[in-house]
Amino acid sequence: MGFRNIGERSVLVLLAVSLVWAGSVAAARKGARNASTTKPAPKLCLGAVDPFDRATQKTGFFAIAGKDGELTSKEFLDASENKTSKKDFLRSFDTFAALLRFDKDKNSKIDWVEAEAYRVGLRKRVLAAFDANKDSRLKGPEREAANRALAAGRFARAGGMEGRRATFMAKWDKDGDGKLSEAERNAMRDEFRKREIERYDKDGDGKLSDEERRAMRRGRGGIMGAAIERWRLQHFDLDGDGKLSEAEEAERKEFQSQFQAMGKKLDVRFNDLDGDGEVSMEERRKIGREWAGSAFKMMALAATYMDRDGDGTVSADERTGFGKRVQSGMVKWMEDFGNEFDTDTNGRLDKKERTAFVAGIEKNVVTRVGRFDADKDGRLNPSETIELLKDFAKEINITPSEAKLKALKEGDPIKGDRKSGEK
Repeated sequence: MGFRNIGERSVLVLLAVSLVWAGSVAAARKGARNASTTKPAPKLCLGAVDPFDRATQKTGFFAIAGKDGELTSKEFLDASENKTSKKDFLRSFDTFAALLRFDKDKNSKIDWVEAEAYRVGLRKRVLAAFDANKDSRLKGPEREAANRALAAGRFARAGGMEGRRATFMAKWDKDGDGKLSEAERNAMRDEFRKREIERYDKDGDGKLSDEERRAMRRGRGGIMGAAIERWRLQHFDLDGDGKLSEAEEAERKEFQSQFQAMGKKLDVRFNDLDGDGEVSMEERRKIGREWAGSAFKMMALAATYMDRDGDGTVSADERTGFGKRVQSGMVKWMEDFGNEFDTDTNGRLDKKERTAFVAGIEKNVVTRVGRFDADKDGRLNPSETIELLKDFAKEINITPSEAKLKALKEGDPIKGDRKSGEK
């Protein structure tokens, strides 16, 4: 359980963020699937799934894989954008992240043997789902249903950190070497910076003023960001002019430093595995590996909260709605918790009250961790953290989907998703 770079937000916001992150890897494009029912599904099975035309697929693969016969993220992206070159191998449901699941030598490239294994594995999953008469072929309604599922991206998704990394690298790893050079990193930063300026530069001067930067922070944070901006003015804008003077900003920065110091203290307390008073990169990597093995558990937990209709997938609307519920619950929790330290009940925390507030947050976190530290090792492993998340979610009135729990209880093979939402 990590606590790094903590600013003005409550430490417990991280708990809610963890739940939102876990749900994002299980998100599905249910809207696209529903829309496809109004017109015939594209013939996505033909050649790539059933029947599987190995010769055509192999020829098509080498046509886009380059001289070395291995497909890189850049070559995949280039082929995806070129409809003519991809017709013999790539389909609309293919993602490089899904292909990387079959990258046996872990070189971030796909050779034909690995690509064929991907196709064969995909065919098996599609037949298992839609070959109703078990004759190893798709006919009529079976084929139509399979085409719709493929069009909705149901079978070719790659979840977890692996999927997100592959998607990220496909966009920014221009030379396809499996890593980002300094030039590629700079290009990525420049693109992000350009987008931020285009969105928030209201006066069109090509840069962001202090007010525009505050608007950017509010926009990034959604409900939570707006609440934090409101809190900033409530507790530091002493003259009520709607902005912070130099002296008021100095007070805010002092409070932020208190929070950061508290965050560092908690970081060492929970992540310093060898007890030397510092958290090394090796310790962070070890904790990261521990968490990597629990990705599916986090996905399954998130699905029970996000899949409101219990159909086994998480739509964009369900994911967005969940995020809003979490943020709203966190805002109320923060306001209620802060009010406990407003000893003079004037609606504003003064310097002494803010110091007590920071100490209260630290105590609250330590107490919660202690409650769920089942093995009493002083920190939370993934399983213990999941129990803490469930408890805190209940506290901020975030409850599991009744439809989802019912589907799981009944053992519905479609509605009871299996890790990635697939049948």
